Amino acid sequence: MNRRRVTRRRTHAGRTSMRRAVVAALAVAAVVGGGLSVALPAVAAPRTLVVDSLAASGRDAVPGDGNCATDSKTCTLRAAIEESNALKGASGGVEIVVKDGLSGDIKPTMIESTGNWMTTANVTSWDAGAAYEITAPVTIDLGNRVGVYPVTDLEMAAFHVNGEDITLKNFTDIFGSGSSVVFGPNAKRVVLEGGQSVTTRSYYPERFAVYEAGATDITIRNYRLQGFYNDGEETGLFLFDAGSKTAPISNIRIDGVAVDYVSGGLCTFADGTGCRTNLTSFYERRNVNLQGFSFTNSRVTNLSGVDAFRFGLGTAATSITLSDLDISGNTFLNVQGRAGSYDTSLITMPNTPLGGANRISNNTFLRADSGQSYAIGWAAAASPGLTAASGLDIIDNHFDGYSTSSIRLRDTGRVNVSGNTFGARSASQARPALGEETSDNAALLLDNHAATANEGLRTWYPSATATVLTKAAPEGSIVVSPRDRDSISSMCMATVQVTKPTGAGTGILPADGADLEVYWTANSTAELYLGRAENVAGATANLTFSLPMGAQTLPGHKGNVSVVAVDPTTGTVSGYVRVQTHLNTEPQNTSSQYSRVVPVTGNCRPALTLKQTETQNDPTTNRQLHYRLTSSVPLDPSTVQADDIKLTAVATEFTYDATRINARVTGVTPVEGSNGTIFDVLIEVDDSATVTATLPKGTVAATSGLANAGPAASDDSGITFTNPVTATKSKFSVVTGEPNGQEYAYALRAGAPVPNSELVFELALDAAGQEHGVRVSDSAPEVAAEGEHTDLIRVTAREGAVAANTATAILGTLRSGDPRYDGLVVPTVTPFLFATDPSIEIDKRAYTGVTDSSSPARIEATGTPALSGARLLDAEQVCFVYTVTNRSQDDWATTLSEIVVTDSDTRLGQNGTIGTIARLGIGESTSLSACATLIPVDTTVTVGAER
Repeated sequence: MNRRRVTRRRTHAGRTSMRRAVVAALAVAAVVGGGLSVALPAVAAPRTLVVDSLAASGRDAVPGDGNCATDSKTCTLRAAIEESNALKGASGGVEIVVKDGLSGDIKPTMIESTGNWMTTANVTSWDAGAAYEITAPVTIDLGNRVGVYPVTDLEMAAFHVNGEDITLKNFTDIFGSGSSVVFGPNAKRVVLEGGQSVTTRSYYPERFAVYEAGATDITIRNYRLQGFYNDGEETGLFLFDAGSKTAPISNIRIDGVAVDYVSGGLCTFADGTGCRTNLTSFYERRNVNLQGFSFTNSRVTNLSGVDAFRFGLGTAATSITLSDLDISGNTFLNVQGRAGSYDTSLITMPNTPLGGANRISNNTFLRADSGQSYAIGWAAAASPGLTAASGLDIIDNHFDGYSTSSIRLRDTGRVNVSGNTFGARSASQARPALGEETSDNAALLLDNHAATANEGLRTWYPSATATVLTKAAPEGSIVVSPRDRDSISSMCMATVQVTKPTGAGTGILPADGADLEVYWTANSTAELYLGRAENVAGATANLTFSLPMGAQTLPGHKGNVSVVAVDPTTGTVSGYVRVQTHLNTEPQNTSSQYSRVVPVTGNCRPALTLKQTETQNDPTTNRQLHYRLTSSVPLDPSTVQADDIKLTAVATEFTYDATRINARVTGVTPVEGSNGTIFDVLIEVDDSATVTATLPKGTVAATSGLANAGPAASDDSGITFTNPVTATKSKFSVVTGEPNGQEYAYALRAGAPVPNSELVFELALDAAGQEHGVRVSDSAPEVAAEGEHTDLIRVTAREGAVAANTATAILGTLRSGDPRYDGLVVPTVTPFLFATDPSIEIDKRAYTGVTDSSSPARIEATGTPALSGARLLDAEQVCFVYTVTNRSQDDWATTLSEIVVTDSDTRLGQNGTIGTIARLGIGESTSLSACATLIPVDTTVTVGAER
């Protein structure tokens, strides 16, 4: 039941505190068991004082002698602190610890006197003194074993910290009958870390930490709190007490704390389990000048009926002065707060401008089933102007359950509100949610009230159904960049058209160059942040964005919930998308309310294409063939294997050996930055062929496990490779025993890759060649790096009888440090052997003044023969007619075939090859021709033939 606390309280400025028991209304969430302990690396201290007694009032016998000892030769906590204060050591010079095995409560004598308390001066607006007062640098580690607990409600503080460079470690169950720890006006560079204070035995404790005007650089971290009596702004877990003073309270940091509010229990002189009080309080509010306040990486659960951060009460006169606020990385779970309008929001900003840089970021705000209508409310009645920078960023938070607006801004000027998401319980306009864009004082995710915040910036909006990409994105599409693409296991690309607002209406229109943030929702909120498109201009634009595949876990007030944008089994997408517009105004962005929603449709199973890269030559003389595999969604790289790609290779007219084409996939490599949607495929081949690559259905899978439903599409899957290695003559006749034989070389085709290493040909003879003593002048000819051909290779045969036109073969292999050449098929060279010269006769005649060189007959008809002994001039155009006659007879008479006629002047014909006569019977003749400019050198005509 409710009972007044009738024990005398200290009266200030005519006010007498009246206390009422309060019954908590919320179930406690799972919390960290026990206190939060901190173990830091040991630092050698010049002097350590060891507390060995739990007595409350034992004073140090001789302060400053370096020893902690009372008259009874014990070391109490008071004696240790008195000794430390007297020593006035440097930072880190004195440490107070607890003797091993000592544990329990110190119970101060609740009679106001210097014999009982270290100070009886008012240390706050309510506390008449403090059991312990720390004024010199010291580290106190109570090991979470020694606590301080009052036995009556005479209002006093447990600790008054009023010096510099003080560290309090592992403080568990530290209570005063008013305040636990007071940071006085001279407190500077103070850290309290590790431990917990949970009221269970009575309602006496009212405040955990009190910051007095002038306190600066105070940090509380890794601490757990629960309970404490509530009596409005005079009480609170973290209370800023300016009283009538206006000196700033500076650089206050609260990090890693857990604050739990419970349901059930009582809040009486004999039971404190049901007590709960404000998270933060301010007194006298109009005098509090808070310069630098951070509340970070903490958890607050089941807050109900009290304030969290109420920096203002509705007017400038009832607001604190605030600068450099940082509320980041926290979870507010199942909170109700103090129900009411926007001036009782969970975070109620002051009704005044802010100083410095302020942010509310990366928090999770989860309201209970009932409670506050707003999470963040700011009515800056004293705003310097509607277009002024407010100094506040509200970014990357998640809200759920707020029944009017999660964020409401009025008279604030420009506030950067970006990257925030909203659960399904958040108030918003019903689909298609056109009212979300410009409505006011309604169910909205964000309310730029009456265009007094962010100038009522009107937002771009999606103007057509969003669809999954099944082909290339529309030309000129702007890619929406996720916040952290690497953290998203699988994605599905989609596109949406957006349109810039036009015409008359409330609020300003966006200028070109705006940034658009894209959100997905299952209905009409914004559960998932998809990313940001920058520098959007024009009347319309196409945005390409990624949808996460499978269940996405979101925090909920009663446990995690999940949403599904893409079904992980079927690949079907669902839900809606919307955008929010931001202008890159300096020094602070301008943010719109959220847009209407449009559906997103399509399927996210992998749709694949496999075709040659844009830079691949076709046909090509480079045996490395480059393909690119592209997927509509990110693929699991482990499923993209070389064996999955099927190849066919068809011989061409330039193929030397169709059995040795050996087309194969030698590499499948994800393209950097493609997030598994693009893979480079390298195929190699050993001989000329047209190669086609395909990828069958069901062979690769997205990271979600969805396999490709059909084969990879391609409009350009074939590449023709021509072996760049040739022989200048591949067939010719050799007379056995004739020492000059025939000559040929290995050369590279025009346009072949320039070799970056030597090409070494290793030559061998077939059995027939070995039998008849065929020899080559160089069995390992080379093409030099950056070269084009080998030196000439002379082919001879041992003297002896041989059947005319006996075919032999010079077989070659190729090795090189250049992978484009190593192992290529080398053309077989075929010398045909004769025991005597088959007597091919060549008559070479010169003609000048030729007007038609299209054939030997036309040269003879239109030119003038250059008679023997005639004088020809240098650089004169001359055509030559080669008349070839088969003079073979008697036993060696034979029909000749594949007769290759060459001239030593390589400008004639094709590098000296005049032509090939397919067949020439005994006694038959035929003619070839070639033209060139005369030079003063002799030419030699040679011939090679086979049967």
